[in-house]
Amino acid sequence: MRDYETNLIYSKKVVVSEGKEKELYLKYYLIASEQTNSTTTYGIQVIMEYDVGGIEKAFIPDVLPSKTGINNLIYLLYSNSVTPVSVYDVIYDCIA
Repeated sequence: MRDYETNLIYSKKVVVSEGKEKELYLKYYLIASEQTNSTTTYGIQVIMEYDVGGIEKAFIPDVLPSKTGINNLIYLLYSNSVTPVSVYDVIYDCIA
């Protein structure tokens, strides 16, 4: 099993109104993983916590080999309040 280093990059509170107002807390992490050939790949973890309890997570390792590229992608996710449910599709659309 590989070791992953995670660093919180952005966090935000989002208020949504679906009949009743709810607060969501989104956190965006950079994941770094050193490969066997001494290179590093980068991924993303998104965690969403509900104000009433409950949590959703998405852990996507090895998305890009570039730290700059992954930081740009994390900023895009943060700017658009992407949740764990849709993060896979958004990442795929961005890098495909």
